Amino acid sequence: MTGTETTTGPRDTPGGEAPLLSVRDLSVVYEPVGATPTRAVKDVSFDVGRGEFLGLVGESGSGKSTLGFAITALARPPARIEGGRILFGDVDIASMDHEQLRTQRQGGFAMVLQAGMNTLNPVRTIRQHFGDIFAAHRHVAPARREARAAELVRRVSLGPEVLDRYPFELSGGMRQRVTIALALSLEPQLMVFDEPTTALDVLVQHAVMDTIRALQAEEGFTAILISHDLGVVLESAHRVLVMREGRIVEDAPSADILHRPQHEYTRMLLSHFADPRAEHVSLPGIEAPEPAADGPDGPDAPAADGPDGPDAPAADGPDAPAADAAAADAPAADGPGRRRPGAGLELRVEGVTKSFAPPRRRAAGVLAVDDVSFTLAPGGATALVGQSGSGKSTLAKMITGVEKPTAGTIHLGSTSIGPLRGRALRELRRTVQMVFQDPYSALNPLSTVEYTLTRALANLTDLRGPALRRRMLELLETVGLTPVEQYAAKLPHQLSGGQRQRVVIARALAADPQVIIADEPVSMLDVSLRAGVLALLRDLRERTGMSLLYITHDLLSARLITDDILVLHEGRVVEQGPTAQVMRHPRDEYTIRLLEAIPDPARVHGA
Repeated sequence: MTGTETTTGPRDTPGGEAPLLSVRDLSVVYEPVGATPTRAVKDVSFDVGRGEFLGLVGESGSGKSTLGFAITALARPPARIEGGRILFGDVDIASMDHEQLRTQRQGGFAMVLQAGMNTLNPVRTIRQHFGDIFAAHRHVAPARREARAAELVRRVSLGPEVLDRYPFELSGGMRQRVTIALALSLEPQLMVFDEPTTALDVLVQHAVMDTIRALQAEEGFTAILISHDLGVVLESAHRVLVMREGRIVEDAPSADILHRPQHEYTRMLLSHFADPRAEHVSLPGIEAPEPAADGPDGPDAPAADGPDGPDAPAADGPDAPAADAAAADAPAADGPGRRRPGAGLELRVEGVTKSFAPPRRRAAGVLAVDDVSFTLAPGGATALVGQSGSGKSTLAKMITGVEKPTAGTIHLGSTSIGPLRGRALRELRRTVQMVFQDPYSALNPLSTVEYTLTRALANLTDLRGPALRRRMLELLETVGLTPVEQYAAKLPHQLSGGQRQRVVIARALAADPQVIIADEPVSMLDVSLRAGVLALLRDLRERTGMSLLYITHDLLSARLITDDILVLHEGRVVEQGPTAQVMRHPRDEYTIRLLEAIPDPARVHGA
């Protein structure tokens, strides 16, 4: 196959058997009222054999989810199948009416959607969800429904007690397992998984994928895994389809995709996959700081207890920007966002504990953060790493004054954050700003970029009139959204995920903060967009001297942009030290588990 885009045709299935699913010349178009139609899937053809595990990979907008909805007959207006056939066995799915589809889903095909909370009804228990499916399809006798529901949740490694819970009482991983069990209840021959691990931490992602792989091997159903994470796909799928702009540009066994990619787009996706444990780590446009030299006791010496430990990178080392050069490159110190490197305030977290009262009588309280201490130096970058529920976001809320510590103190310079109220707390917003995980939810969908940024500037600075607008345009230029006038006029839905996150970062910079807390800022972005946002955060830190507290479960991104790392588990710091050293020579069993859970296609397909 050449480097040009091509459409993949039908393939022979193992043993010459008739394929379970055959897609022929399929095109899907979106026809929103009053807008120009968009062809999301363009003349796609492929076969999937019985029992095969197929990966479907591509970035947002490539058409992969639209294709998944089409082949499971879940596409709804404004989407419309414009042409082609979808053959499930010898039946054309595209020609079925509602009743035929309802009958076909029993023992036919099912889809597991991206976000478990969005799939489940928040006011119905998990038992009621199973009851609804059993009643709609009438495939389980009423006397057997309780036992069948308990059996299905056990199949996805959950206890029967979850049947009495509501979706909000379950973790993200548990909700995703429930959606898999619900889909499995129809005993499908084909299961389509649409981004089943997006935004899940690495341990939960690993557990969910283990569940999917085990079920597929035991039940023998055909699986299609849709994802923008090529590492997850390559570790699980027998074969991979790569989609770009509505077309399949490469179709090959996983080992060939990993070792012998033919299309330039596939090679680009692979270039954004790296192992944070490697000695040298880089992605296009961004390279991790060189790891500190091993100490006198060799590479197995204990990690330093903090950023000032013996293995911390020297401030004046060869990879650090010279102070004079940094000052020369920095904008003039006459407006927001112009602080020079090292000119900020020190953030000290000392013995901080946070416990939450029990949500209802007879329920136990929650100790979310337990005796955490660390120092973030002016201009420094520290990562908080751990799985969901480890206390990372709770700690961030205490630093920003949203939550108050149960014990311990948090100081920014000489100011204690915990006692702040009213005007003093509002003033803190000028100094400490948050960048949130979901850039779309963080922006008002009805407000232009210009209004979003000018409102932040009006609230957090003394700028008014023409000076305010000049600063708004300057912020857009700072985060790389040019031409600035064009982006200023856009609404959030007119921006890509990476562009929306840059707007959120620009809004955070409006107050000229001394500390930026970035809470999972790239977890919902495609691989190529992640690198751009990470490079932006590192560049801003180097140019303005702001400190960065980076919260993530993505160990690769932590390795790329932070100097030091704290690993949190159940609210406690279990390991801390220079980022590269901790990742290359972890000491704690929990840190080792986090690193081992990173997808590693080489384990499956060879180095």
